Amino acid sequence: MTHKFIHTAPYGVQTIRRIIPHRHPFLLPDGITAMGEDNVDGFKNISISDPVFQGHFPEEPVYPGVLQIELIAQVGACWILSLEQNVGKTAYLMTVESAKFRRPIRPGDRADVFGTITNLKSRTGRLAATIKVGEQVASEATILFAFQKAAG
Repeated sequence: MTHKFIHTAPYGVQTIRRIIPHRHPFLLPDGITAMGEDNVDGFKNISISDPVFQGHFPEEPVYPGVLQIELIAQVGACWILSLEQNVGKTAYLMTVESAKFRRPIRPGDRADVFGTITNLKSRTGRLAATIKVGEQVASEATILFAFQKAAG
């Protein structure tokens, strides 16, 4: 099956804002670098000015694992909500099936997300993704997501 996308990569935060409903300080991806039939790649530049570092941890800042999962979910949402048939829908994180954290992500790092979409159905799908900093794997996760018409 060939997917029809209304947005094609690469694109930046202005397009991401048109696709997903998140806003500062919870809009995480800075860009989507590639989208294919079953894959999506994106990134976030980790900055010491990110609000999370006021408390996690001020003396040794580490990007939280829960936000790494959310970054993966938002990159995946950019793929699913760019499909022509999903315009106007909202994606929701349903399940974190597995997650592994292998190295800290720190201010100054670029967190590159590489995701593969599987088990895509009319209202759900699965995303397996890896976050790398340079050539090093920082984390991996498989999530299940749902998408439906936005409320309102």
